[in-house]
Amino acid sequence: MPTLSLAMIVKNEEKNLGHCLASVRGLVDEMVVVDTGSTDGTVALAERFGARVGHFPWTGDFGAARNESLRLCTGDWVLILDADEAVDVLDHAKIREAIAQDTPAAYNLISRNYSESAGFVLLDQVVVPNNTDYSEGAAFPYFADAPNLRLVRRFPDLRYEGRVHEVMVPYFLRHNLPMGALDAVVHHYGKVDAEREHHKLTFYLELAEKDAAAHPLNEQCQFNLMLQAYAAGQWQKAVRAGTTFTRLSRWAPLVVFTTVGMGYQKLEKHQDAVSCFETVLRTQPDHALALQRLAVSLLALKRPDEARRRLASALASNAQFGPAYFALALLEEQEGRLEEARQVLMRGLGALPDHERMHFALIQLDLRHQLEAQAASDAWSALRVLPKGGGGYWHALVAGFLLKSGHMNEGRAMLEGALAVFPDHPNLLRLKALSALP
Repeated sequence: MPTLSLAMIVKNEEKNLGHCLASVRGLVDEMVVVDTGSTDGTVALAERFGARVGHFPWTGDFGAARNESLRLCTGDWVLILDADEAVDVLDHAKIREAIAQDTPAAYNLISRNYSESAGFVLLDQVVVPNNTDYSEGAAFPYFADAPNLRLVRRFPDLRYEGRVHEVMVPYFLRHNLPMGALDAVVHHYGKVDAEREHHKLTFYLELAEKDAAAHPLNEQCQFNLMLQAYAAGQWQKAVRAGTTFTRLSRWAPLVVFTTVGMGYQKLEKHQDAVSCFETVLRTQPDHALALQRLAVSLLALKRPDEARRRLASALASNAQFGPAYFALALLEEQEGRLEEARQVLMRGLGALPDHERMHFALIQLDLRHQLEAQAASDAWSALRVLPKGGGGYWHALVAGFLLKSGHMNEGRAMLEGALAVFPDHPNLLRLKALSALP
């Protein structure tokens, strides 16, 4: 039976590393953890799990650190993980069976990125509701998947390339080694850590800029710069890198055109954005994100009928794509079609009943049109689905309406319950004073 090594690079990952290592205990034959300068208990934790720990001073190059982890591995195959990832036990046998095969020489696994928000987009993949059989990730309501080369046969000269978003695919292409796809999931929790993600923005952008400056004709460097510049809100830089990529490459993945198109939208260059999204749709007519973003630019260009058709197509493609409901509801409201706007959001809640932002949108629509009773009713409906949702705002809306309508006992009961959860909410405190609640 072929042997399997785990290869990781870490720095100050004491919070996450134990979960990761525990998830592959029984799957891998050795654990290799390369530390790049931790000041917490990361190294001691790795040693307690029996990992071979290497030390590699940080040089500003993720690829170099990854290559050190590969160098220390001794297994026939290597599984690459980050500390904020895990492998569910349901996939252990599948991975062991895969490495027992003669071919291919590497596998793309499914990188599953969890999210608390139905509006999360990963590259150009929108989230789907989480209703799988995995225990890993079960606490999160949504995820978006992307393929990622994580399981590879170990060769003496195997190397990563790139300072950031480092890749091994070029190695396998140069050596004409076959790569396959395996229906096994790497569960990634990093996207739900907003503080961590924000910290990475500037750091990763700096690395991507250095790579692009050192290798201006390297399409992968331009691709990485495009992604990091867009994530950091540097729209012009993202557009420039994306268009440079298309000039360098004979083929561009659709995410290049969606990213450049969204960059143009941020720059208010909607006609250029339309061209980008239409390019995507010529290849994939049911691409939900491209349809929705195209509609946004069509609205900006005063073409509402076309926008409405595109949004209808987006929802036909993906009935659980929240942004399309918001855009269509806004269009109907701007056209003076209030009931149609309400129906769009109600339809969205039928598909996504626990979508907090969708409930907010419906309630705010009611209030913008002075439908106070309807807003209170919709807030009460939202609380039945999400009892702690709305941050206290929904509770205040319902309690205030009940008190104003003379239903004092019901209003006070709602208010007391809300204050137990949100004791400092200003609207609730104001209602407490007005209702003479002790």
